[in-house]
Amino acid sequence: MKHKLSLERIGMRGSIILLIIGMVILSIGTAVQIINAQLPDKAAVCTATITGFNEVQASDIQSNTTLVEYTYNGQKFENVTLKQYEASWKVGNTLKIYVSMEEPTVIWTKTMRYSGAMVIFLSVPFFTIGIYKIVQFKRYKKIRDDESDTDTDEEIKYKRSSFISPLAAGIPFTILGLFLRAMENDSILALVIIIMGGSAVIVGLISLINFINIKMKK
Repeated sequence: MKHKLSLERIGMRGSIILLIIGMVILSIGTAVQIINAQLPDKAAVCTATITGFNEVQASDIQSNTTLVEYTYNGQKFENVTLKQYEASWKVGNTLKIYVSMEEPTVIWTKTMRYSGAMVIFLSVPFFTIGIYKIVQFKRYKKIRDDESDTDTDEEIKYKRSSFISPLAAGIPFTILGLFLRAMENDSILALVIIIMGGSAVIVGLISLINFINIKMKK
């Protein structure tokens, strides 16, 4: 019994950690979205060419920005900083950017516009799995009151958990990856997210089929 209780405590703490991570991601996404909401509404679409990259050092954190050139309203702008960087980008690549009509040196991409919303969406798997596991552990407590049903119920709940958790994580990740790919600027990160999310969805679907087979046999 002590062994089961200790496992339950570990699992409950893990679920709480997932909720905390989800809350942190949600807070970051909300902050980014608030910042993005301040981008100018009046903007023109332009095609920019990458001319170089800059390394930005802030405390112990190093980040990269992209230098681009473009022509807006008959005027050419060179070496303007785009606060976005993708590992797949090379000098000479072209990007679709948005230029502020009031301040033509203020530029951004569609990905930057929706980055806050994408980060917020990334918190969904952590909340979903964390809440589900907490509910699951509460049910385990009730199961122990009826020892005759413990083995059967635990097997069913284990099988249920085996497909709910992968699907709860995989579906949002897959949607997020597809959303990233739908942006003007394709990203290797988007492809990685799609592969990870898709793999989790496949595992979840296989587990779901196994769960249905077990339920049908009972």
